[in-house]
Amino acid sequence: MQRVGGLAIAVLIVARGACAQDAPVPDPATDVNPPASRNLWFVRAGYSPARVLTASQLVSGEDVARPLTFELGRQTDGTRDWHRVYNYPSYGVGFYVGRFDHERELGHPFATYGFFSWPFPVSDRVQVTADVGLGVSWNWTEFDAKTNPTNTALGSEVAYHVDGDLSLRFLATERASIYAGLNVTHWSNGATRQPNLGLAVVGPKVGVRYNFAPQIVPTRASAGDRPRFEPAWEFVAGGAGGGKNAAAATDSHIDVVDRWRDFGAFNITTGLQRHFYQFGKVATGADVSYDGATGARVDIIDARRVESRAPVDERFALGLYGGYEHVIVRVSILFQFGYTVWRGFDDAEVPRFYQRYGSRFHFSDHFWGTFAVRSIRVRKANCLEFGLGYRARWR
Repeated sequence: MQRVGGLAIAVLIVARGACAQDAPVPDPATDVNPPASRNLWFVRAGYSPARVLTASQLVSGEDVARPLTFELGRQTDGTRDWHRVYNYPSYGVGFYVGRFDHERELGHPFATYGFFSWPFPVSDRVQVTADVGLGVSWNWTEFDAKTNPTNTALGSEVAYHVDGDLSLRFLATERASIYAGLNVTHWSNGATRQPNLGLAVVGPKVGVRYNFAPQIVPTRASAGDRPRFEPAWEFVAGGAGGGKNAAAATDSHIDVVDRWRDFGAFNITTGLQRHFYQFGKVATGADVSYDGATGARVDIIDARRVESRAPVDERFALGLYGGYEHVIVRVSILFQFGYTVWRGFDDAEVPRFYQRYGSRFHFSDHFWGTFAVRSIRVRKANCLEFGLGYRARWR
């Protein structure tokens, strides 16, 4: 899971380079609504009295949480095209302090993450803001069959951290503003350790922001100030892999804890995408997947424990998918829904429908990296995917 740590800075790629190559660069434009100072940095703090959501039967307290967030960010100023496309957003890094009533079972988790804040001006002093954050959390009190058997939400001390806010921001002065809105935060280890029922909190959130120097918040950029957008086709191809922890099947009396095993998994994907509007793409494609847990069993035969799996060639499968990708400069959030049309080993307990939720970030016009969770039954993580790929684009 240490590899997930790099995700905390993935969102910050927007701080470098020009706007995503997905839109052509227009004729040079003058700065729109320049800030009062070239010091664009700020600090932000938030508090959320939240409700805990999990299928785990936690018993050490109420289903409530009182997390705190502390963030360091930078306001965009319109000097790049993508600043104007996204209504002068801000971005930065944050630190999360988890405080749960279920302290004995969940522990005292912390998280670090990168965030992107997308504003939608309502008036000169009021904005609706949509925030997304992605990072890594640690210091969870993980499941233990003897000392912590009721925490079936997280079987590991480390988990990925995803959060989203929808808030109303009031600009009190050129330095200070306040926020109020709704927050949702989710943690999971992506089935790298069992059990992994997952954990989330949802609730109101309030916050304050202080700018290190006076800043004039720009109004929404006019159509003439934004770069022109032209729809385009894309062909993508890539590979991804990761580990998973799953319970081997059995016909013997063996506790599930004693049947958890580690396996490898990887996927090769190709797809055709249509970038049909500034912030979105639709896609269709195919996945060739390998799942090391295919046909895994643990049985007791002649008083001996015997483990087996499907032959290597039967661990492959072919799936077809469709999906949507939401573009945030060089980072995108993807949702894909697929169906396994062929698999070498047909296990009735494994659904043919699968899903993929994750992010993709473009290093250049052609090369991208990805982090995603492949799941079944919509919400049950099957494995984590870390990968690289190539894109060709034409109009």
